[in-house]
Amino acid sequence: MLVSGMAKRKRGGQRERARVCSLLISFSLFAIANGASAQNAQVQVDRGPHYLGEPIVVQVVASQFENEPTPEVEVGAIDGATIRFAGVSDSSSTSISIVNGRMTRTKEVRFIYQYELVSTREGRLEIPPFTVRQGSVTKRTRPIAMTIQTVPTTGLVGIEVEVRDGPLFVGQKVPVEIVLRIDREAERDLISLNAAVPLFDQPSLRFIDDPGASQDTTIDIQTAAGVLRLPATTVEKQQGGRRILEVRAKRTMIALSPERIRASPPRIVINRGTRFRRDLFNQRQATSSERLMAEGKPVSIEVLEVPKVGRPQSFAGAVGEGFSLEVSADRSVVQLGEPIVLSFLLRGDGDLSTAGLPRFDAEGLFDPAQFRLPEEPPAGLEDQDGKRFEASLRVIDSEVREVPAIAYSWFDAKTRRFETTYSRPIALSVGAAQIISAADVDRRAGDGTTDPGAPASADASAQMEDNPTARSSSLAVSGANLAVDSDPARVLGGASASASPSFLIPLAYGLALAILAYAFVDHRRRSQDPAQVARGAAFDSALRGIEEAAAAESEGAAMLGRTLRELVASLPEEASDEVDRLVSECDALRFAPAGAGGLPTELVERARNLVREKGGLE
Repeated sequence: MLVSGMAKRKRGGQRERARVCSLLISFSLFAIANGASAQNAQVQVDRGPHYLGEPIVVQVVASQFENEPTPEVEVGAIDGATIRFAGVSDSSSTSISIVNGRMTRTKEVRFIYQYELVSTREGRLEIPPFTVRQGSVTKRTRPIAMTIQTVPTTGLVGIEVEVRDGPLFVGQKVPVEIVLRIDREAERDLISLNAAVPLFDQPSLRFIDDPGASQDTTIDIQTAAGVLRLPATTVEKQQGGRRILEVRAKRTMIALSPERIRASPPRIVINRGTRFRRDLFNQRQATSSERLMAEGKPVSIEVLEVPKVGRPQSFAGAVGEGFSLEVSADRSVVQLGEPIVLSFLLRGDGDLSTAGLPRFDAEGLFDPAQFRLPEEPPAGLEDQDGKRFEASLRVIDSEVREVPAIAYSWFDAKTRRFETTYSRPIALSVGAAQIISAADVDRRAGDGTTDPGAPASADASAQMEDNPTARSSSLAVSGANLAVDSDPARVLGGASASASPSFLIPLAYGLALAILAYAFVDHRRRSQDPAQVARGAAFDSALRGIEEAAAAESEGAAMLGRTLRELVASLPEEASDEVDRLVSECDALRFAPAGAGGLPTELVERARNLVREKGGLE
């Protein structure tokens, strides 16, 4: 019994201890879960040593924020270094744990922001706190201090930036060359090479690279925007009794604002092996290495604004040399008020991205009294041929005979003078086409001023159909006495002395039959569709115009073109490519230097056949 009691007490103590342990574990898990739910931000930096001019990886880790939206990170200014954002990744994870049959799910949300930092000076470098924001939650990292070590300089490598001496002008294209020189002996032991050109990070400069440039190698340049790979050429030279490999890469620099450009010296850092061993494939592998550095000269350039004194109104931002402007029109024969679409092609050795067209009412361009002009110059689009513009104008003066020669001015940065070129003028013929409408073809005045013998108008015909009295009145104008006599004696009686001569009776019947026939023909004519009548009249008029043009000695081309335009103006549905071709050929003959002769028979015949076919006049 004593042993049994002791065993029971022992089992009870074990159960109590298990209960306590379970409570402690649950409390710990609860504390961990609550601690994990609090947002925090940390910063991590690559282990040292850190060297001048070499990229240093910096990571900002944001934990336990919401999945959406992605937190925003603000980076403070770093004195003595440049920092570039390289990307963000979501490394969230979910874990499940089971304790005493109870399942616990834990989700950890982590965003990792990666940056590349490059120091521009040696010594102590301080990184200020990063600020992480998501909605109303804001967290900051701790500041970090690191030591930047210098790299021993060497004459085995060298780097230079070759750029034209100033002053330069805003918008001027300036060639820039990067030159790397590497000793042939050092190249054999070269493990890695890192070059930086601070000039490329200047915000007031823009650079253009030629993708088709000749190359046999490339140069990797470290910039604030990432690694820039430039096509380059190599050549071997002798320098100081040693063989040197010279690598050159070219870019085009354009200044965007007038200021003094100051850039730190370009720098190149190499990692060179000092000891080597052979691997399984008999390849050399470095077992120890050293870092070496070389610097070029700092760059200082003065950028000036294009002079305002003497600047012509036809200047629109073009800076360079050899500019030309080509202008073409979509038509050369227009009616007063019709639009003309002009196409402009600007070429030149300069920055076309900032070059535009001047205002069209500027001196040397268009006369606002002769053309209706757009309020603002059109925007252009660059291609391999130059920069193209398109604008629509309207002629408002019938005396206009050409699109005038357009002045275009640019600033020559070499001579420091404004130069002006002119486009070729374009001959125009401005007129007003006579449009034949249905009213013109089927017109008859109803005021009594028309010829009494003229046929009745369409309105009169309508009245006759609606009102029989009106129809009888139209017959009454003939003078025939068709009244019905109610007196039998007069109707049946013989001829009297006062009766009319015998030949008048047949004449009266004949005249009555003629009037009836005319009324029948007139009714049939009036019953036709007025639009069809107008259509037929338009084609008849066109055929007469073609015959007159064929007979003309000097103005045949102009007459034929005008006839075809009038036909299309009165019957727009008859417009076609063939009509346009005939009009274009007439215009070409009209404005040709030797176009004073008659029309070619073939052209007249084509026009005649076309009109007959369209009008159904075969």
